[in-house]
Parts: sequence; C-alpha cells; structure tokens
Amino acid sequence: MRPTSGWHRTLAWRFFLRQAATILVLISIMLWVAYHQAGRGARSAAGASLASGSQVLARALDQQGRFMDAGLEVFTQYSGNLAVVEQALEAGFSTSLKDTLVDNLPRLSAEIAIVVRPDGTVLASTAPDAPADLQDVGILQMALAPEEALASGHPGPFYRGFIQVGWGPRPGVYHAVARPLRAPGGAALGAMLVGTRMDGQAAQDLRRLAIAGPRRGEPSAHLALLSHFQVVGATLPGAQALDQLLARDPAILAERGRLQENLAPGLLTLTVEGRPYLGMLSALRGVNALDLEMAGFLMMPMEPLLAPFRTLQRAILWAGVAGICIALWLGLLSARRVTAPLQALVAATEAVAAGRAPEALPLVPGTDEVGMLTRAFRSMQSELQAKDDLLALLDKTRGAAHGPPPEPAEVRVGETFAARYRIDAVLGRGGMGVVLKAWDLQLEEDVALKVVRPEWAEDRMFLEQLKQEIRMARRISHRHVLRAHDFGEYGGVPFVTMEYLRGVTLRSLLDERGSLPPPLALRIARQVAEGLEAAHAVGVVHRDIKPANVVFDRRGDVKIMDFGLAVAAAAKGAAESDGIHGTPRYMAPEQIRGEPVDARTDLYALGVMLFELCAGTPPYASPGLSGLLAMHLSAPVPRLEDQVPELSRDLGFLVARLMAKRPADRPQSAAEVMEILKLLANSGGVTHQSTSAT
Repeated sequence: MRPTSGWHRTLAWRFFLRQAATILVLISIMLWVAYHQAGRGARSAAGASLASGSQVLARALDQQGRFMDAGLEVFTQYSGNLAVVEQALEAGFSTSLKDTLVDNLPRLSAEIAIVVRPDGTVLASTAPDAPADLQDVGILQMALAPEEALASGHPGPFYRGFIQVGWGPRPGVYHAVARPLRAPGGAALGAMLVGTRMDGQAAQDLRRLAIAGPRRGEPSAHLALLSHFQVVGATLPGAQALDQLLARDPAILAERGRLQENLAPGLLTLTVEGRPYLGMLSALRGVNALDLEMAGFLMMPMEPLLAPFRTLQRAILWAGVAGICIALWLGLLSARRVTAPLQALVAATEAVAAGRAPEALPLVPGTDEVGMLTRAFRSMQSELQAKDDLLALLDKTRGAAHGPPPEPAEVRVGETFAARYRIDAVLGRGGMGVVLKAWDLQLEEDVALKVVRPEWAEDRMFLEQLKQEIRMARRISHRHVLRAHDFGEYGGVPFVTMEYLRGVTLRSLLDERGSLPPPLALRIARQVAEGLEAAHAVGVVHRDIKPANVVFDRRGDVKIMDFGLAVAAAAKGAAESDGIHGTPRYMAPEQIRGEPVDARTDLYALGVMLFELCAGTPPYASPGLSGLLAMHLSAPVPRLEDQVPELSRDLGFLVARLMAKRPADRPQSAAEVMEILKLLANSGGVTHQSTSAT
C-alpha cells in the first residue's frame, strides 16, 4: 500500500529539495568565485601589462633623449659649427647661426633648437619670438654649470628633461636634451638645447614602443601624454572627454595625488566615449618633470583583455549548469532510493495500524538508521503478533474450569481480617500459605493477601528474614514486577499484602497448553529478563524464578511475583521438602549446594523455564527429589534443538549458556540476556529452513 500523501509532501521530495538547495548554493558559490577570479585574473593581467608598458615608456623616452643627444653631440663637436657660434658671439647677432640650426634640425631629430650665451640669454633659436632669457629652463642651467649639476646628482655630459615652450608656431611641452658648448681651446661658449614636441605624433611613436600592437579587428591600446594633468598628446580621438575625466573623476584625482607623493601607480577603470578601458598613470622622469607634472596615461580596452576570461567564464557557466542538472538528477535518484525503504515501512505500519497483516518487507537490515528502523519494526511486529497469540491462549486458559481452592482455617470468605481487609475470594495455595483476594477498607482498593502457613509462622528467624526481604523487594518498581506492599501479623497469623492482579499464571498456561510457539516463549522470557534486570539493579535476587511465580495481566504482559517471599523461603533451608515445594525443578547448582547466590542464579532458573516453554517439558526429570537435584548438579545440559528441531541453534545456544553449571559460564547480566532475546525475536526463534517451509 502506497502512502496517501501527495508527492510534494513525501519525504523523498523534501529530501530532494534540501539536497538540491545545498547543491545549488554550493555550485552558485563556486561559479561566483570562478567569475570573480576570472575578472580578477583579467585585471591582474591588464595591470601587469600596463605596468610593463609604463616601464617600457620610461625607457623609450630615455632612448629618445639619447638619440637626440647623439645628434647634438655630433653638432657640438664639429669645429665649423663651433666657429659659427663664436662668430655670432663676437658679432652680437645670430642670423648665420640660426640658419645653421634650421639646416641641422633633421640631423638632430628635433623640432626646435636653441643656443644660449654663458649668461643664459638666447643667442639663436629656430622658433621665432623666443624670449631673451631662458634662465628658468633647468636643463640649460645644468649645461651652463656642469659642476653644480654634478653636485646636485646630474653628472652630464648631457641633460634630459622637459621644457614649456610658449612662443613660436608650435607652442607646447617639449622633450629636450642640452649640452654645454666649448671652444677648441676649452673656453665656454654657452649651451645648446634640442627638443621634440610632446603631441599626438609623439604619443603614437611612444605607444608603438611601449605596447604591442593589437590583433586585426581588435581595438588598440592608447597612450595619453599629460602635463599639469591635461592632455598634451594622445593616440585616442576623444582627448577632450579624457580631459574632463582627468579633471572630475575621483579615482583619477586620487591617483594624481599618489603620483605627486611618488607612490606606486594603481589600476584604474574608466569609460571614454562609451568604451570601457583599464588605465594606469605613470610619472615621466626628467629635469623639470615634477614642475610640469609630466605623466603618461596608458589605456587598454577591456574587450580584448577580458575576451579569454569571458570564454573561460562561459565554459565555467555551462559546466556549472550541466553539473547542477546532473547533480539534481542524481540527487532525485538518491532521494528516491534512500526513502524507498521508508515507504515500504510506512506501508507496513499503515497495514498494522489498520489491523491487516503487512506484506513481507523486502529489506535486509543494515547498520544505518533504515536498517535499525527495519529491525525495530520487525521486532514490534513480532511482539504484537506474539501478544495477540498469547492473549488468545490466556482467554482459553481463563475459560478452563478449575475448582476453587479450599478456604484456610484461619480466614474465611466474607469475613474481615486484621480489622482492615475484607476477604472476597481464595485465589490459590502455595508452599508458604494461601493467597486471598481482599478489599483494603482503608485505601479502598483490591489487594492480594498472602497468609503464611502456621508451621512457617512459628519460626521467628524466618519471619525476621521475611520482613527484611519484603523491605528490599519494595524498592523494586517495574512494570514486569508485581509490587509487594506490606508485612503484618494478626492473631498470631503472619501475612503479606501485594498488588492484586486478576490474571493467569504461566504455570496454568503451560499446564493447559504445553509448549508455546517460539515467538511467545521469547516474548515471555524477555519480559521476565526485564523484570529481573530491575530487581538486580537494586541488589535483590529472586531465588525462585518459575512459571508459578510469573503471572499475566489483562494486556498479556508478564509480572514476576513473590519477590522477598521466595528469598525468605529459600533461607529456611532447601532440605525441607515443604520449603522447596515446586522449586527444585528450577534450582541452580550453587543454590542446591548452599553457596552464595547472585543475579546469575536467577538467570539459570530463567534458562530452565525457557527450555520448558519451548519444549513443553523441563530439561531434567526424576521421580525423586535427590535425583532431580543431582541432575542439576552434574548432568549435561540437554540440547534444546534435539527436543524441538525447528528451533534455531542460536536459541539453543542461549539456553545452554543460561543453564551452565558454573555461574562464570552464564551470561553475566539480565540486560545481556534481554538484548540477545530481542535479536532472536526478529527471526522468530526458528531456523531459516523452517521459516521457508511454513
């Protein structure tokens, strides 16, 4: 029978949802990390490329300066050129010198050339309207005073830097070099400067050196040359838009401050004319570079940089989606497989609850929780079936006609005993006396009243022992133990009151039925073991476990009787036949020998009783008391399997252990026996061959 709840309420669906949620969260985290790592990788690669480009840019400027200086060196060492300079100094005008400078500009690889006198005033310039004095140009001052330049850390012989040109047809910032001029005799003639304008063309030339060219179809990287944080030359068309960013963008302004403090440059993200770039600012080195705030701004478009990482991200995304789908599919299969045994258990439980016989569970109990639940269900099923069978047997036993036992001479039905107990019926007789049903007039409840026989009442030592053991027995509180209430004496007649239970004794059941089915025998033995475990835990040993001292309540559960009474009776002496009436059949060897007894003595009696429950006859039988006791002392334990072949060997082995002659060879506690009986109950106590045959 399948569960009636909807599929969306099943345990498999909830298990799947939780598993799916866990998988989704984990894979989402992995994808997020992978995406961000890819982005970080792209930025890291771009940063490394831009940092390398900044270093190459610095070397390119230095190389450009050396190239210009090479031409300048040739010009200043040529005697004809020096003669022209000397003539211009002597004549006071520079027409021929200016013409010479203009003619040599291509060979100087420069766009401007200036010669100044030793005092720093301009002698000749290729750019018209040059100022008369250029004393504020740092590289010229160094060329005019090389000793001072050396002292300030500029050894010469040439000096490279930047100059702001505000005159002539091409004003702007120039990258320039300067050298001192000396006559062949060593006299100072002044200094000469050549320079190249920092504009778009210069940016194009420097970009080719600093950054590798783009692949075909890809946007190219760009270089912007800055002075006072404004563009003086750039390779990208939107220079005006870049100027606005340089003036307003907080990240770029913060980077400007880092440059002024000579800190390492950082990576910037910016958008110019709708296109995203990664950029890096780098300070340009040279004389007057700090005053002019010379900087290079390398910018790389993000599309080609991120393209391989985007491909990686797409691959990660598709792999993640595929992984999620596979994981969810496997999770659904796993959820159904894990919960399938639970569905079978639910169907079997519903059948039991509805009063139907459940189908056989196709489950092999394992070591996990489902296996434990399967074993527990089978144990419960076996327990319920055994209980139903037992109740049916008890009903038949109760229905059997038995004549009422005779009334005792001391007490009669209908009379009040000890001014407290109204005698309602005689329940039975035992070795110690007669058991009566009485109504407690003070507590207004039924009790069982056991009146001690006169011959026992005369033994004061026995009575003291009985009182002591009753006090100990009252400490036992367990559902499988019939509780003793009180001890008293009235008119010289000792009596004991106990919990009243209208039930059938195991002795009566055996006399009526004979042997019991293995599941019933195991259930009875297990409940007796549970009661003994509770008694042994408080230090009480029964000493007279036998079917007559086991009674069933209305629910078919076992209760052990006569705790304390049996102990006192045993203390009176096993040699007295009246004191051991019915007991020798279940006595342990150490009990017969008068040796100290313990919990294992009760386990021996339990083993004898379990043998009788399964076989229908006790293990030892002898017409005489001495012969019976001798068999308990030395006779081999009979094999239960020989008496009942269909029983499992494990059950026979347990009975043999319980009936071992030496206490050390028996199970050491009732709890151990109880656990073994639970395991045997799962298999019904029969062999597999017998089970399949039935």
